Amino acid sequence: MSGPDPTQKRPLWTPTASDAGRGDPGATTAELARFGRRYPAMARAVVSIVCAATAPFAGPPGGSGLAAVAAAVVVAWHLLLLVVLLPDRPGFRWFGAIFAVDITSKCLLCLAQPLLVAPQLQTASLGWVSPIVSFALVAAQFTFRPLAAAVSTVAIPAAFVTGVAVSPGLTVADGLFAAGGGWMVVEAVLARLLWRLLRRGGAEADRLLQERFAAERAAATAAARRADQRAHWATVHDTSASTLLMIGLGEVSGTEEWLPDQVRRDMALLGGAPLGGHADGGGTDLAAALRSAADRARVRVEVDCPAGVTAPPEVVTALVGAAAEAWENVHRHAGTGAARLVVRAAAGGTDGGAGAVEVAVSDDGPGFDPAAVGSGRFGLAWSVHDRMQAVGGVAAVDSAPGRGTVVRLRWPS
Repeated sequence: MSGPDPTQKRPLWTPTASDAGRGDPGATTAELARFGRRYPAMARAVVSIVCAATAPFAGPPGGSGLAAVAAAVVVAWHLLLLVVLLPDRPGFRWFGAIFAVDITSKCLLCLAQPLLVAPQLQTASLGWVSPIVSFALVAAQFTFRPLAAAVSTVAIPAAFVTGVAVSPGLTVADGLFAAGGGWMVVEAVLARLLWRLLRRGGAEADRLLQERFAAERAAATAAARRADQRAHWATVHDTSASTLLMIGLGEVSGTEEWLPDQVRRDMALLGGAPLGGHADGGGTDLAAALRSAADRARVRVEVDCPAGVTAPPEVVTALVGAAAEAWENVHRHAGTGAARLVVRAAAGGTDGGAGAVEVAVSDDGPGFDPAAVGSGRFGLAWSVHDRMQAVGGVAAVDSAPGRGTVVRLRWPS
């Protein structure tokens, strides 16, 4: 079994979002890593420019020229960091070296305070070195890994206190308290704790998002499976189940001439074949398919359907199946033995998506209250509504006790 190479060194500087996420970050973790790299780089560059501009006027014991050169070097370094840290560099291998140079330069700057800042400004926390190294130490907590951040937290304050202590007339106590060296450690610890809380919150947000996405995918998969299952049940309901029901009720003796064709049609539909033939424009002839289905209905169907109405095969299959279920309900519940089928289409037909098709199946039966129909009724709920919804259409049932029923089908919705 292969394992991690113990000789391979991990970079001390957090280089990329993926590295900050320990190999498998989410969106929040990745964005936090970018923030932890880019914001400190920009802020440090701004702070260094503003503070360095005051260096020649801070009463430097070593002279204004030396302070100006040191300030220029500090600004140039932070601008270089800005160029290096802003872009994502997944293949960049020099972050460890950059870390070492950055910490070393900050320690040297702290040790050089006796030459760069007047002692009275140091004890008043008004020197230009103090804000630069303090901000760098806080930024390190957002940028460095824990070990590197810990080294920075010890090295920079120690160098700062030493630089103050060796200045004329100042002591270690001045460096710790008056100049703010001790406060730098507190700032670093608080910044590290804040960064850990942010990272932990980001990881928790990513976990919750992943759980939500997984639940949504599972729900979508289950819904797709249910839709396929219900579509198959609807096809069975409108084909072989209806034929077998007619046989079981004794309405078919088995010697009818149309029965073999009906069985072949049922088998073809169960195998996924569309209803009807193809018109000249490439669509399926809706009028022919509806008339063929109406001829096999168990009620007398008065058909009002203009010739040449076409639609995509799957739409024709849905419309014919829904209409067949509608007049099957007429046979079972209306008691009139007759239904009317009216088809209307926009000029030019509907093949290729132009225009719309409306199909209405009506009867003069006793009617019913659609709101009182249970959700488990297969015919209305699944075979009609779901069929139309599956192809981008819509179905509506208009009925009331004493005034008959109209089932309206429309595609597209």
